[in-house]
Amino acid sequence: MNFSNTPRGASKVNFTVRYVINIFRSWFIFRLRFPWVKYNGFVRVMAYTRFAKRDIVIGNRVQFGRYCSIATDVHFEDNILIASRVCFVGKNDHTIDIPGQYIWDGERGNDALTRVESDVWIGHNSTIIAGVKIGKGSIVAAGSIVNKDVPECEIWGGVPAKKIKDRFFNDLDKEKHLKFLNKQDFI
Repeated sequence: MNFSNTPRGASKVNFTVRYVINIFRSWFIFRLRFPWVKYNGFVRVMAYTRFAKRDIVIGNRVQFGRYCSIATDVHFEDNILIASRVCFVGKNDHTIDIPGQYIWDGERGNDALTRVESDVWIGHNSTIIAGVKIGKGSIVAAGSIVNKDVPECEIWGGVPAKKIKDRFFNDLDKEKHLKFLNKQDFI
């Protein structure tokens, strides 16, 4: 067990007990409450997070903060941190361009699969629109609305989200990190 993520002041025993309890809690959440969600490893789901009956696949070491909403098809890879109140929403939830028809009566369109690759951090109160890919090693700043793909190892933020800066200081560090992530994918 890796203790590098232990909160300051917490004991290793306390951390281990909470880790084991979380494994049982995740089993309960994904076997009884949201059995359509497929998960492959350690997943931490904080209170009030909801998963719609969609194609949702979650990798290993993924954390969802409080009040998250996953309401579209999403595949999450490994080592992902999702802060509180992050929403994954459909792009084509309602047909709006038919004259003589209420939006209420509009058919729902099809949305493309959303992909969140490994080593991603999505900040508090962000909204991710269906069909985008958030690349390996990227960060989405708090309060952002992501409506297009986020390239690998970049920090994006704003409404709509755009590139703020690169995560690493130079291309050599970026390549080193991506090589590390790719190596981890095959272990």
